[in-house]
Amino acid sequence: MKSVVVCGSKKYKAEIAAFCRELEKLNVLVFEPSMDEPIPEEAFFHSDYVTSKIFKGLTLEHFDWIRKAEVCYVYNKASYVGISVTLEMAYASALGKPIFALSKKTGDPCRDALIDKVVPSAKELAALL
Repeated sequence: MKSVVVCGSKKYKAEIAAFCRELEKLNVLVFEPSMDEPIPEEAFFHSDYVTSKIFKGLTLEHFDWIRKAEVCYVYNKASYVGISVTLEMAYASALGKPIFALSKKTGDPCRDALIDKVVPSAKELAALL
C-alpha cells in the first residue's frame, strides 16, 4: 500500500487539503494534518494541564502517522515551515523515513539538509511510491 504523511503549516491548510485529495484520487493512503479547525497557539482549555495535554496529543498523533507512513512529505510553500514541521521532520529522519518536499528550501539549511528529494506535485509523489 502506498502511504504518505503530509506535514505543513496551517497557513496553507486549503492548499494542503487539496494536495491530499489529489493523492487520495491516485490511490495513496494519506495521513494529513488536523487542520479543519486549527487551534490557535494561545488557546486555553479549562487549565494549563488540560491545555498542554491537548497540544501534546496533537503532536503525538502526527508522530504516530509519521511512524505508519512510508514517506514524510513536507508542504513547504514559499520555503516556509514552522516549529511543528521542524519537529516532524526530525522525527521522520530519526525513524529513517524518506523526506520529500514541495521545494528544496525550508528557511533553514539544517532542515534543508533533511530533504531527500524535491517532488513538486501529487502526481509525481504518487508515482514515486
